Amino acid sequence: MVLSPDKFILKEHYFDFKSALHGTGHTYRVMCNTYILGKRLKYYRESRLALCAAFIHDMSRKHDGTCTMHGAWAAEEKLPLFRELFLSVGVMPNEIEEIRTAVANHSLPEELLSSHDCFVTTALLKDADALDRIRLGATNLNPNVLRFGESLALIPLSERLYYKTKEIPDLDFDKTLKVYASLIIT
Repeated sequence: MVLSPDKFILKEHYFDFKSALHGTGHTYRVMCNTYILGKRLKYYRESRLALCAAFIHDMSRKHDGTCTMHGAWAAEEKLPLFRELFLSVGVMPNEIEEIRTAVANHSLPEELLSSHDCFVTTALLKDADALDRIRLGATNLNPNVLRFGESLALIPLSERLYYKTKEIPDLDFDKTLKVYASLIIT
């Protein structure tokens, strides 16, 4: 995957609900977690799709509370708006439905079967999203719900990523990736 951080620029008006919990900072960290997890697991195609799904996954939230519908709303409302962006970073037209499935399913408690064509992309997004639960409290992430062993290994790094990025003004995807890179070097 050729990563183009400069193409993934979030604007506050993309989000239906202004939120510190589910806004740009969270989205950039989920994108970073998705990219790193997919790369470590060598799911390069699915990682590209999950990263695109992460970009829009919380844009249609109406509040910060528990909501199983915001993924379906984002798949319906936001995916068409960003389709061309996703195609410009190498997503194939026939892969758009896989992004739609991942976004729609990320907020559901049910899991896709591991044999489902979209399981890996959806699981990458769900785990990457869960890895940023540190923002909700130190004990908010239940490691038993993670789908990949590699996700468990990323818990300490994702926590450090949150603490290092939560106060950065004008955080963007490129800055988030650079903070992550600095964490694995130190």
